[in-house]
Amino acid sequence: MKNTNTIRSIIDCVIIMLGVFLIVHRRVFSALITGGEMPEAPEWHKKWFCCGKGE
Repeated sequence: MKNTNTIRSIIDCVIIMLGVFLIVHRRVFSALITGGEMPEAPEWHKKWFCCGKGE
């Protein structure tokens, strides 16, 4: 019973994090789908993740 509750809690957290990810990146996904202009990434994002220009 305890193991089942732990697994369910982990799954719930992953679903919530996925929802937040989709909300935060909604403009990027929209640009990919419609072929529109990609939004500019913030400076901290360029520094910490591979975006090409932030080195």
